[in-house]
Amino acid sequence: MFNWVRTHKLVTSIFILAILGGWYFYGQNNKVEYEEYSVSRQTVKDTLELSGKVKALNSASLRFLAGGLLTYLGPKEGESVKKWQTLASVDSRGLQKVMEQKLNLYAIQRDTFDQTVDDHDNSVPAGDLGNELKRLLEKNQYQLDNTIKDVEYQDLSLRLTKLVSPIEGILVQSPTTTANVQVSATDVWLVVDPSSLYFSADLDETDLNRVTTGQPAHVTLDAFPDIEINSTISTISFAPKETTTGTTYEVKVGLKDVAPNYLRLGLNGTVELVMDQVDNALTIPMTALTSKGSSSYVTVKNGKKYQEIEIKTGIQYNGVVEIKSGLGEADHVYIKK
Repeated sequence: MFNWVRTHKLVTSIFILAILGGWYFYGQNNKVEYEEYSVSRQTVKDTLELSGKVKALNSASLRFLAGGLLTYLGPKEGESVKKWQTLASVDSRGLQKVMEQKLNLYAIQRDTFDQTVDDHDNSVPAGDLGNELKRLLEKNQYQLDNTIKDVEYQDLSLRLTKLVSPIEGILVQSPTTTANVQVSATDVWLVVDPSSLYFSADLDETDLNRVTTGQPAHVTLDAFPDIEINSTISTISFAPKETTTGTTYEVKVGLKDVAPNYLRLGLNGTVELVMDQVDNALTIPMTALTSKGSSSYVTVKNGKKYQEIEIKTGIQYNGVVEIKSGLGEADHVYIKK
């Protein structure tokens, strides 16, 4: 005879065991695990990062007033240039011949003027004859002045057949590597003073009130990502410029203490401007922070229980956040795995 009572008890026991097993399995697999982090001390900074490039404060872009046959070529690209050194010159033979002609005309006109004065004994009689003589002398004087100006103009033209560097530096651009070729008025020789290199970055007008000259600045160039150049803000432009993102102002960071052979014009990079800095600050990882509205919380351990407490934070920098109150140096925070 089938025992319903015994069967019912067996089924009930199996059901309870299944529930207990499921609860245990669910609890083990949904148990929250935490990683522990200690509150540590380090330097934190409030920074502003701007992109920009290397430029030169002192440079000279030189070209001939007119084209011509290049008869002399001095320094080549990459070579040093002294102040007032001749970089190149074009054929001046035609201009020299014209100059000789102008000098001859000047000599003739000078003799004519002197002869006119001598013929009248350097005196001007009264009456119509005196007025006529006066006009003649004035005419000769004007003609003499014109020949002088012709000579001066021709002398200037001869001077313009040479390109002379007004600064000391490096020739960074030359349109040719050899002489005896034709050059045009658009060909450019560019000389740059490497000691005047600086990093130029655009500062948005909304951040203008946060930045002043003399603030620390750290430049990192794309070509040398592992090298940080420490400097300061030298100037902030007074006049703005319009960009696709709005109104910006140029910030100049000096680079004169960096070796000239290390930098190149046009190198791109970023500059980190230090707005504020706190040394030996209490910090925790940013990932340990939870925000609820305008308040910040972290998880701490109280006995065997985990609980959230409110803290006050300061500067956030490089993955960490400054703790102003709510935690001490011996405390630990916990982050869910």
